[in-house]
Amino acid sequence: MKPEDRFVESLRAELDGAARLIVGPGDDAAVIGLEAVTDAVTTDTLVEGIDFLSGEPAARLGRRAVSVALSDLAAMGAWPDFILLTLGLPSSTAPDFPLAVSLAAARRAGEFGAVLAGGDLSKATELFLTVAAWGRPAGDPILRSTARPGDALFVSGWPGEAGAGLAVARARAGLDPGRGEGGWTPEMLPVAHETRLLAAFRDPEPRLALGRALSRARLATAAIDVSDGLGVDAARLARASGVCLVIERAELPLSPALRSFADVAGGDPLELALGAGDDYELLFTVAPENVGRTADPPAEWGVEVRRIGRVEAGEGAFLEDENGRRPIGALGFDHLEGPR
Repeated sequence: MKPEDRFVESLRAELDGAARLIVGPGDDAAVIGLEAVTDAVTTDTLVEGIDFLSGEPAARLGRRAVSVALSDLAAMGAWPDFILLTLGLPSSTAPDFPLAVSLAAARRAGEFGAVLAGGDLSKATELFLTVAAWGRPAGDPILRSTARPGDALFVSGWPGEAGAGLAVARARAGLDPGRGEGGWTPEMLPVAHETRLLAAFRDPEPRLALGRALSRARLATAAIDVSDGLGVDAARLARASGVCLVIERAELPLSPALRSFADVAGGDPLELALGAGDDYELLFTVAPENVGRTADPPAEWGVEVRRIGRVEAGEGAFLEDENGRRPIGALGFDHLEGPR
């Protein structure tokens, strides 16, 4: 039996079955038993040296790959049903690595009731993980293209923490942190803040409960997951809806951990919040008559949400303060522009 066949057999032996998974890993294609419903489908890829550092533990990578893919479903108001996992493996990959990644991915999907239905393995010049995910919207799918002038603009969580966490992880690995002015070390941060920032980058939480609530109650008029940076993703939502998004500087949340990092590293916490990326929070708009329903979010949403701005007629995304407005649509990561 070839090593790839042993991998498939080992994976099948470890995975729990599910009634809707008629044929799972090991055949030419999975066979899924689904009702006649509308599904949301997405895919996301993590590449070594671009989306994660070399030497990351297999279990952490499997978990994170699933989380970032499920964040796309969260933005659509969909709950995950099943996933496919593809691994590109350099020749130096340890024999037990594919199984460890796959089991971690299956367990992460299982936390939300989804199942790993199959995937693929391939030789590659660099390590990469691709997750395709299917999910069912709780109500009508939430789109990027349906924000309206007069809506309020909200964000979940604490943008910028993951970007600071990446800088800390790079510093811990002996690499150029790429954030701040240099001359700092992670030991200069309070331990609790370092731990929080690293977790924000390494183990993001897809805002599935929030997305489901926004879809089910028809609270969000539009939404996008913040993966590449609050600035660039706000501009994408604005462009898709044909509106102008205005983020009010005084309302943008900057966490104590992010401020602590900026104090140590010499950067601007506001710029990190706007452009760092990897947050996997939800940026969404709410009609004026529903804004009051977000004032005291129920615990089941699983995360804090805050009004940070408004939607106007026009185009583009801007930060507004006492000095006026500045465009923020270029703040963030673009895979076609170059390295982070």
